[in-house]
Amino acid sequence: MKGKAPQSSAGAQMLYRSAVEALSAGRFDEGISLLEQVLGIVPPTSEIHNNLGTAHWKCGRLKQAEEQYAKAVRLSPRNAIALNNYGALLMEQSRLEEAEKLLRQAHALKPDHPSIANNMGLILCWRGDLGPAEKSFKAAIAMRPGWSDAYGNLGNVYRDTLRAPLAEQAYRRALELDPKNAPAWCDLGILMFSLGRNADAKDALEKSLSLNPASEKAWSQMLQLLEMTNQLDGAAEMLEKAKARFPSSFSIAATEAKLLRRAGKNAEALAVMEPLAPKIKGNSPQGVSFFFELGQLYDRADKADEAFDCFVRANACQAATPEAQAIDKKIYTVIAARLKKDYTPELARPNPAAPPEDVPSPVFLVGSPRSGTTLLDQILSGHPGIYVAEEKPAVSAMGEYMRKKYGGTAQSVAQPQMSIDIWGDPNYPSAIARLQPDDIAEMRRIFFHEHGVELSNNRILIDKLPINLMHAGLIHAVFPRSKFILALRHPCDCVLSCFMQAFALNAAMARFLDIEDGARFYDEMFSVWEHTAKTALLDSHAIRYEDVVSDFRPTVKSLLDFLGLEWNDAVLEYDRTARSKERINTPSYHQVTEKIYTRASGRWLRYREHMKPVLDILAPHAERYGYSVKPEE
Repeated sequence: MKGKAPQSSAGAQMLYRSAVEALSAGRFDEGISLLEQVLGIVPPTSEIHNNLGTAHWKCGRLKQAEEQYAKAVRLSPRNAIALNNYGALLMEQSRLEEAEKLLRQAHALKPDHPSIANNMGLILCWRGDLGPAEKSFKAAIAMRPGWSDAYGNLGNVYRDTLRAPLAEQAYRRALELDPKNAPAWCDLGILMFSLGRNADAKDALEKSLSLNPASEKAWSQMLQLLEMTNQLDGAAEMLEKAKARFPSSFSIAATEAKLLRRAGKNAEALAVMEPLAPKIKGNSPQGVSFFFELGQLYDRADKADEAFDCFVRANACQAATPEAQAIDKKIYTVIAARLKKDYTPELARPNPAAPPEDVPSPVFLVGSPRSGTTLLDQILSGHPGIYVAEEKPAVSAMGEYMRKKYGGTAQSVAQPQMSIDIWGDPNYPSAIARLQPDDIAEMRRIFFHEHGVELSNNRILIDKLPINLMHAGLIHAVFPRSKFILALRHPCDCVLSCFMQAFALNAAMARFLDIEDGARFYDEMFSVWEHTAKTALLDSHAIRYEDVVSDFRPTVKSLLDFLGLEWNDAVLEYDRTARSKERINTPSYHQVTEKIYTRASGRWLRYREHMKPVLDILAPHAERYGYSVKPEE
């Protein structure tokens, strides 16, 4: 028969030590029982209630945990550990404003505690203050060098500030310290997928799921990977398992709807999505993929007003993410103004001492995002005389070489502690004048190295990266005999389509989070292009998406003639070319695996009322390329 629990202060201390031992060993219910006995003997203390809160939290009893943490804080408002734990509990429940108040108090009291510094970093990430968040995570690591979670959080900051190599390094360090860190495996998988390293992404996500099968985030990311790499059977099989585990998941519902839409089952997809829409509150990150997909479904159903409302909501949700908050959206306006001012006829004149090109000059496929460059890529990729290099930062690598050797320094407006991308350098483009023959030779080497190809003299390399539209002057300096394919589409359709897409964000794509800002960016891009093309007398061929769709053969033949190539029927099999690729790294991936469709041509007319604020901005560019923004008569 068990003896009666000791009633003395000494007995209470024995019980308390036993409770702590039980909690440390993971015997949480036993620990709770012992702590409650202690409270029957001695007056309550903040420390006891803090431990009770943690024990209940570990058991998944969040309400009881919150009650205990609240008591701990009431008993000792300066107990930094209790404040930190209470804030972390609320943060887990997405009660971020309440959590922030507690965590800031904890940090003010005990800034040299690693857990408090780490949690403060998480709150700063939520606020979009990624510079201070980075400092907090680094402080946590300095105080506790072997802490895997802090390295994982630091990796997320690097990822969200577009520093992929540092992000990968941080994630891999986290996994060296703790190979069972499931969130770090998941985040590494997300990063790998964003970089097009699909096999690495799948491997990392599979490891994350094996360690934590209850992770909705990992399930959702794996589903997206399968869908976007056109592994549709695998996606469908995994979807059924995911729905059984997470019947109320917004992201999994969005992927289910996308699969249904791709199968032509629009009404069924809407039936999945519409009941869930009212449950997403405010500008939640959950709303990004959800409302973009719901908007696409309404667009297919010819419900333009409902679709536009969804795209507004989706973009607002994406604009509220830490990743978006960290981006300096003003930088391209500054760059465009400088390019138009500083790119002069003298700068455009090729260097007569430049070494000869020992392989055919590359061709550059440029234009606005969503102007049909992906479709042209797939058409041209079928031709045996062409190799299309997709979305590689080869021109950026040339620019980085020039910046390091001849550039100045500049800082981001949004994040002053972080350097901006290379194009923000104040000596760009004027540094082109300083390029020596050896520099040009090295920049050519860098360009081909980035693409990872060695071409024979009978095959043309086409560099496809639409935003290179703005950097034609640098390209012309390095490859003075290069040709440019200018992909065109009605400016209103381009801007609207960009507004309808969930882009991976950078300083350019973030401009389309607001449709008016997107129109201004379009104006900046094409103003720079027109200035550069006229100043440098670029050898270019304009091809309109609408002509490809409506008059395929003569339009594509004219392009091949420009490239000096004979017609080849393989260009007709572009949909087969697309399906043979593991992944198409643009939002058009599911469209170019179909035969040509016309539903996107003139789409903007259905949204005319919503487009009125941007018509005056886009009208000059529309008219220049044979379009109109006037109502059809």
